[in-house]
Amino acid sequence: MELEIFEPTLCCPSGVCGPEPEKELIDLRNLIQLLAKAGIQGERYAINQPPMEFAKNPVVIDIMRTIEPSKLPLTLLEDKIMKKEDYPMLKAQAETMLEGITPEYGPQGFCHQSIKRIVGCC
Repeated sequence: MELEIFEPTLCCPSGVCGPEPEKELIDLRNLIQLLAKAGIQGERYAINQPPMEFAKNPVVIDIMRTIEPSKLPLTLLEDKIMKKEDYPMLKAQAETMLEGITPEYGPQGFCHQSIKRIVGCC
């Protein structure tokens, strides 16, 4: 399974640059790491970093014809639109990608019952 997130211009994808960390980007990074442990490959592409990734994907090309780059991000799962104009939220998107099993929030943050032993969270 492959998750791709096509993003607007970013100065740093980690979310920890500048005067105040961007929690949304930090959560997104955590989600991608968690999904990788569950066997779902996640990639992020900012329009200012590898712009050819935008041009190579027919779904993205079609969407970009109808929205402005300021309306990014666009999230695809197996080349199907999962979310647009906003980042995937940890709980909602993980539920979909991890076959409807509800994720949990434990003392160390986001966790998921089916991969708890792999991640060591909750």
